[in-house]
Amino acid sequence: MKKVFHSAISKAGTCVLAATLVLGGCPIGAHAYDTNFQVESTAAKSAAATPDPTWNATNVTAPESVGFTNANAAKTLKTIQNKDFAEFEKDPSKLPWMDKLLVNKGIIPDDDTNAVNTLFSRGSALYMRTQEAEKLGFVGQPYYADTLNQSALINVDFGSASITEDSERRLNYPSHESQTFTGSNLTVVQKKFITEGNTAVALYAITNTSNSPVTFTMTVSSPFAKESRGDELIGTKVAAPMMVNTTQSGSVSAMSYVDVHLAGRGLSPDNDKLTKEITVPAGKAVQQNVVMGWIAKELPQSKVDYTAYKAYSNADAFKNQVETYNSWLADNIPYIDIADKNVKKVIYYRWWCNRFNILDAEVPGNDWQFPMNMEGVLGYNNGITVSVPWAMQDLKWLRDPTYVYGTWLAQGEYSGDDNYKNNPGRPGTWTWDMMQNTSQVGLEAYKIHGGGSKILKKFADYAKGDVLGSLTRFGGTGDFANLICYNHGPITGNDGDCVGMHYQSSKGNNYARIDGSSTVYANAVAAAKMYTELGDSANAKLMNDKAEAIRNAMLKEFWYEGSDFDGDKEKDTDGEGSFLHRQVATNAYVPYRDNNMFAFSFGVAPTALEKTAYPDYAKYTTQLKDYGDPAFYPLFPFYTADQNSITKRVNDLKKGDTDKTCCDHFAWCNFGNYINLLRSSMRYYPVSNINADTYKKLFEYGAWLHTVEPGNTDHLDANEFFWSSDFAMDATANSKPTGNLVRSWIHHDTLGMMDYSVIEDMAGLQPRLDNKIELWPLNVNDDHFVVDNVRYHNKDLTIVWQKSAGTYEGVPQGFSLYVDGKLVMNNNEMSHVIYNPETGTVEKPTDDVPGAVGNNQNTVVNTQALPDSSISAASKTSLASNSKTVDLFNKAGIDLSHDTENLGQHRTMA
Repeated sequence: MKKVFHSAISKAGTCVLAATLVLGGCPIGAHAYDTNFQVESTAAKSAAATPDPTWNATNVTAPESVGFTNANAAKTLKTIQNKDFAEFEKDPSKLPWMDKLLVNKGIIPDDDTNAVNTLFSRGSALYMRTQEAEKLGFVGQPYYADTLNQSALINVDFGSASITEDSERRLNYPSHESQTFTGSNLTVVQKKFITEGNTAVALYAITNTSNSPVTFTMTVSSPFAKESRGDELIGTKVAAPMMVNTTQSGSVSAMSYVDVHLAGRGLSPDNDKLTKEITVPAGKAVQQNVVMGWIAKELPQSKVDYTAYKAYSNADAFKNQVETYNSWLADNIPYIDIADKNVKKVIYYRWWCNRFNILDAEVPGNDWQFPMNMEGVLGYNNGITVSVPWAMQDLKWLRDPTYVYGTWLAQGEYSGDDNYKNNPGRPGTWTWDMMQNTSQVGLEAYKIHGGGSKILKKFADYAKGDVLGSLTRFGGTGDFANLICYNHGPITGNDGDCVGMHYQSSKGNNYARIDGSSTVYANAVAAAKMYTELGDSANAKLMNDKAEAIRNAMLKEFWYEGSDFDGDKEKDTDGEGSFLHRQVATNAYVPYRDNNMFAFSFGVAPTALEKTAYPDYAKYTTQLKDYGDPAFYPLFPFYTADQNSITKRVNDLKKGDTDKTCCDHFAWCNFGNYINLLRSSMRYYPVSNINADTYKKLFEYGAWLHTVEPGNTDHLDANEFFWSSDFAMDATANSKPTGNLVRSWIHHDTLGMMDYSVIEDMAGLQPRLDNKIELWPLNVNDDHFVVDNVRYHNKDLTIVWQKSAGTYEGVPQGFSLYVDGKLVMNNNEMSHVIYNPETGTVEKPTDDVPGAVGNNQNTVVNTQALPDSSISAASKTSLASNSKTVDLFNKAGIDLSHDTENLGQHRTMA
């Protein structure tokens, strides 16, 4: 493996590297990492011919202590947890499954700025942005929601005892980090973590390896706590977060003030430090702790955690943290088992990433009041509008709806009755109003968790405001009325990779865009469905009319008939034509393609079921022939841009074109966008080059790309984006898409989505507003899989496939559905079916597009259930028993606990 780091210019172009801020494009001091994987090695004539990714035979894929069986349906993770905790309490070295599965050993190879090896545990607001792990204590950049502008949280020094970390023995688990230091006849094991309640804890086991006592003075200090009070050092009204970079300079006043308390067993204040003389008898060991609490009035758990961990023995502190952390996972994520253990490991790593990038600070005001996903807490660290729905696609399947609803509420509340906007808490980072399909994904979340009409009305109004606001902010005029026009590449979220934004830019840099128009269309359709569910026919008609106007404009203005886009007599598509962006100033079709497939992902293109209204519907689907062709859209790498367009752009540069250059990157958002394209194609736009094998191979490459050392799952990292070394960051006349795969600098990111597809596409669960359960799997050719403990309409669902009985004990052969642990359906094959709980029967839809995946003509229903009236429609599903969700909506002005009229709402004041 070559370990080569490149200084970053930017994600999209030039970025000035100065200070320690994040200026729109790239994090300062960023480096990229060269791997030894040649990107051209995956080149093939088609997706089918693309070689499969390869995995190391020595990869650690820790098995669960308990496998899925019929007996633990709906409770597999809890069953695993109970057994693991029982073993852990007998022997603390036997950690729970998720810790064993996702541990990082030693130093991750691409640790360029102490970011990738950062502490994996974090609090609801407090975490380590970077970490100098070779030092005792918590050294590195601490963040409380955002930067605190300090280089350490806690400094720990052992005085005359000179010890050095043995980095080969470093074990970074999700719940804690364990490190070993040696020297001066001592072996020191440091276990450290940050609790959910924002208490930082370091536990020390100090062993004397010599025949004589060892004495040294332990000193603990922190820039946040310097005032002596009793046995503690404290800091009062510490500004948290100290925001940076308003209008690229200055700072924002703190939105919260936190009291910081620092203590340790037997440590005493000595001016602005804590000290203690420690003597370790010959051949013996002593225990020591250091505890720092960040106590915020708005977070009662912060005081509870500090008080508890200050009093705990080391053993009790460690036990409580490990069990509390792992309990969150068992309480919130579905259990997934698939045949490929490497891909399975990455799926669980992605669940961990989702947790790691959630901010739940409850900071007063409209910035970070709600639990929400942050794009890259180790990078941009903001609720960036374009990436919000990508994160929500996964978050919606967490069992607790607080995280997906909180993310949507955050967007809606600080956007007002207007298009969705970026979180104002990060005013200098990715500040543009951006392309997104938040309302579309949000409606899918509501179909899963429900909550009642008051919630839906709130979300429907957000959605309407966003659609109308987006068209006001970005809508074109004349021929481009009802289309979205962008004049800045980052608005798409793909920066310079949107090569279409670079076409003849000297003639005008405003472009009518397929991607933004498609997402606004999807949001309008979602808003119409929400209002229809609410019985608001006027607003439903408004949004339906707007959606239809957008769609008609897209079909009229974006579709280009023919395969030669620019008149050079060269084929630019394998289809009869293509959706193309338009340049507003010249009215020209843009021959450079990027994100052009969005028209299929979001249902803009007509299907065969609409042939009466659109008799020429079939021509649109021919564009999908380009997918998998390396000359256009290779399966891997999953570039943003059509590679034929990239070649033309580079050729233009060779000819002396002075227009903007471009990039040729690929990122997790591209992976998710192509997954969305494939599943839409297989269900609504069937073509021969896109099938279950195509989907499976793309999914496997998405998992494989998490491996820092190609194929090695022992070190996983969801970097923000990637490129090839021969192309470089930005295109030049010499660029070509070959060479080493290069990984970017933001680590453990959630820019994109993955795990949702296991539930919705492998298992096939299609969220619905009514009380029926629809399964429409993509028929991936796997021997077996199970998705268990999926929360849906306040029920726990289990979906199982096994080609032959025996993989899962007590489960029948075939395709099975369980509700609350009870088998309600078993069929002979995977196909498109609907379980109707009111009758207990299995329905077989007959109105699918001809040739679509899921043909059910040969489906035999082996097992059906008795009628079950306990499964509610989404709007009848109550969330009143979830105190966290109730509190969430209370902050947004919705009372879920009382279904009563607000008597003061319409009252006339005297």
